[in-house]
Amino acid sequence: MSDLATFIRSLPKAELHVHLEGCITPEQLVAIGRRNGVDLFESVAAARAAYEVSSLEDFLKIFAKASKVLLHADDFAEVASTYFDNAAADGVRHVELMFDPQAHTPRGVALETVLEGLARAQRDASGNGLSVMFIANFMRERDEEEALELLASLAAYRSHIVAIGIDSAESGHPPRKFTRLFQKARAMGLKCVAHAGFEGPAKDIEEAIDLLKVDRVDHGNRVYEVPELARRLGDAGTAVTVCPCAEAQLGVVASLAEHPVRRMLADGMRASLHSDDPAWFGAITENYIALARAGALTRSEVLQLVRNSFTTSFLPASSLRHHLEELKAQAEGG
Repeated sequence: MSDLATFIRSLPKAELHVHLEGCITPEQLVAIGRRNGVDLFESVAAARAAYEVSSLEDFLKIFAKASKVLLHADDFAEVASTYFDNAAADGVRHVELMFDPQAHTPRGVALETVLEGLARAQRDASGNGLSVMFIANFMRERDEEEALELLASLAAYRSHIVAIGIDSAESGHPPRKFTRLFQKARAMGLKCVAHAGFEGPAKDIEEAIDLLKVDRVDHGNRVYEVPELARRLGDAGTAVTVCPCAEAQLGVVASLAEHPVRRMLADGMRASLHSDDPAWFGAITENYIALARAGALTRSEVLQLVRNSFTTSFLPASSLRHHLEELKAQAEGG
């Protein structure tokens, strides 16, 4: 296992499923909160204790609470830059960072403030050799009209945003709620992704593909509840971003050893592996190693997952070729 862990650490990777708000560490939560007069916890230890969650409901509560400390462009830049620095040290070469405008705009934080901070962090990351794109996610529990208004506002920042998605609470909020939103996004030239099949039913995955016409499914771990849907995704080579530590800790898969990612690969899905919310569930390399330690990854599967993370990204062809050449050289050398 030590050899496999070393091999995993050595590989270049792309991170396609990671949330800005999920990068706020307990230390940042307390420090930024105090700076902004938003004292949510009396100590870092208290914040760390609150980060110990075992259900999606509990996670979404603390996720929303942590987001409240972000008020200024400097705050968004600090959280994003810290994550980018850590990701680069973890072997990540490309990031498609998700952020939730609706976690901030209802609190009176202007969209311009959010994007100013993210753009600053993006420029700094570029100087360190890390490419960054942004995905604007919309919360499934909120209505489509609000999302459409926000999408119109995002048009002014089109150069910073590569895709839109939906996330947050799935149960009772099917993808079909957002059909018009995704139609308009595609007309703007944006790529499309969607959280589906995490806590929500497998049918959500089908709706994300058929109605929202997504380029990638985020999570998708419940696909095997409908065998014909799994066959369909495998036959189509559907891109699926899985986040094993989050999925196991929040109880949507029974254990890391029983995670469906190996089956996804064997059945033809283009699965890739990501951190989701690293402040809660660990960095991307930690997720790979955790799966490997659970006996749920082989060396060849690691390579396929990493390759898929690049080939299912939204990178231009020239950048993709560069990363695949680096991956091949590193794999052969390791």
